[in-house]
Amino acid sequence: MRTLLWTALTFSSFTAWAQAPFITYHADLMRVLGSDQVQVSAEVHWEALPGDIEDAPIVWQFPKTIPGTYATEDYGKYIKGLEAYKSDGTPIKVRKKGENSFKLSALPDRITYRVNDTYDARVRKNHIFEPAGTNIAERENFLLNNAGFFGYFPGYEREPVDVQLHYPGNMVGVSALPSQVEQGPAMYLGDNRIQSFQARDYHHLMDCPIMVTVPDTTSFHVANCKVTLSVYSESGRPLSAAIYDEVKVSMEAIATFLGGELPVDNYAFLFYIKDYTEFQSLMEGEIKIGKAFKLLRQIIGQGFGALEHGNSSTYFLPDFGNDLVLDQIKDVCIHEFLHILTPLGLHSECIGHFNYADPVMSQHLWLYEGVTEYFAGLSQVQGGVMTQEAYLKSVLEGKIRSASRYPTEKMAFTEMSTNVLEKPWKKQYGQVYQRGAVMAALLDLEIMRLTDGEKTLLDVVRALNARYGATQSFDEATFFEVFVAEVHPDLMGFFDRYVRGREALPLKQNLAYAGFDYVNGEARSIPQSPIQHENLKLSFLPLGAVKTVKKVKGPLPFVVEKGDFVRFDAEQLGGLEGPLPEGEKVEVQVEHQGDLTSTWVLPERAEVKLSHKIFALPEPTESQQALRSRWLEGSAANF
Repeated sequence: MRTLLWTALTFSSFTAWAQAPFITYHADLMRVLGSDQVQVSAEVHWEALPGDIEDAPIVWQFPKTIPGTYATEDYGKYIKGLEAYKSDGTPIKVRKKGENSFKLSALPDRITYRVNDTYDARVRKNHIFEPAGTNIAERENFLLNNAGFFGYFPGYEREPVDVQLHYPGNMVGVSALPSQVEQGPAMYLGDNRIQSFQARDYHHLMDCPIMVTVPDTTSFHVANCKVTLSVYSESGRPLSAAIYDEVKVSMEAIATFLGGELPVDNYAFLFYIKDYTEFQSLMEGEIKIGKAFKLLRQIIGQGFGALEHGNSSTYFLPDFGNDLVLDQIKDVCIHEFLHILTPLGLHSECIGHFNYADPVMSQHLWLYEGVTEYFAGLSQVQGGVMTQEAYLKSVLEGKIRSASRYPTEKMAFTEMSTNVLEKPWKKQYGQVYQRGAVMAALLDLEIMRLTDGEKTLLDVVRALNARYGATQSFDEATFFEVFVAEVHPDLMGFFDRYVRGREALPLKQNLAYAGFDYVNGEARSIPQSPIQHENLKLSFLPLGAVKTVKKVKGPLPFVVEKGDFVRFDAEQLGGLEGPLPEGEKVEVQVEHQGDLTSTWVLPERAEVKLSHKIFALPEPTESQQALRSRWLEGSAANF
């Protein structure tokens, strides 16, 4: 059931923690100061801590980085005019140390400062990835990735904290944090709305971004989980209902993939949609060089993408005025949501006890990102949202091709993971979604082979999740041994050779377990596209299968004139079963002055050296067929 919400939204029930808050943060979103800044104060309740605390110098810290970003952010760069006071108003001496630390000469009772947003800041070094950033747009949108708004005292991260936001009454605040809107006379001071949020501790606060925006919000249920979509579109185009249409079926597929129940009972998707609608005609095929350069200048350096959190995720995506923004949302949302398995569920102490000031990176990005990206595709296949052929030919082949560019001989995957904040390793971070996902697929096949189909990678991850869960970390150094103990001793060879080793991935061997042939560097007779002809010049754009004829330079196997539209489905040239057999024709459609005609053409063939292709074996064994069903259908099978 879908419900449109047009009132102040309380995302989850407001329950008091057993302990009074150590810090209460106040952010005044009613008054936006010059250069997109807002005033923040932190009331420190030392009396909430057990025992007496000695009055002494102390450090007030902002995060250097946060979990999930694998980059240096330096949120302290965006903090201005920080001052500290005793309860009687006596000022405390403040000295800034580095980018993120402020040394205070005594224990403060109140700290005040201004927050500058990251979206409009002109920062080259350690630019903050937009889904991890902050936005301040008066009476329109406030995006609080809380590391950019709220500091902490090192050593006191486990104490409960509260946040109070004061914002205009035409807006709503959405977060995975328990919250409530003040009721009665205090609810409105002019048009001021006051919303209170409670967090178990500073880690919980960092894990729950808040978006306050003019409402475009849709809520629905999937299995046991309430899902909320909150969207801010710079263009004003309402998008939450359309996004709902894109993600609902995929969320249901995930629920099926995970056994019919989701591991969280509420989840918030927070979308910031950047306005590029002036370029809609360009994206749909109208070529204007000046406009194209203008678009490039605007999008270079923009961090389009998403960032996962325990019960929510944030998105920064471009809107070109058509459906492109919707087309890209589904895959991104699936990946971010599945992070509830790992690392938001299953993780080492590097994440469970995250050091915001001096972060230690985990060697297990193969698990956190690679396995998550793999599950994002596999869940859609097993849930019937994507065909097996589309997954293998479009998704997996593409990732294998990208993974082949990883410098295996220079760095093991675990080595890159551990050093991902530094050069040269950080240049390879994108491979967690490519090589990492391919490794996960091959690992899954290896697990099924070693257990005769009794276990899959998902089974192992869920079993380890049940053992550890979100609140207990596994040991970073011994996790490979823990993982292998859930499967078979021989599995250690896979990790030693391909994850913490530098050997080429066993693509041909492991794909053969499921009855598929991996072909790379082998020459075969391949049919050629009839519209990619030396005598035919087509438009560079638009996107998709329809092309405009620009010039006819000689004879063609079909009749076409300048200005006609040509349609050709390249899937006719072959698929999972292999290239189109010799002697078979393909259909070319030509639209001339509004009339559509079809011509059946015998495509030319050429000897082509194939690169990273997957084909189904013509006569798979019963064991291969059973493992294929277990893999791509999720069904139990006899091996």
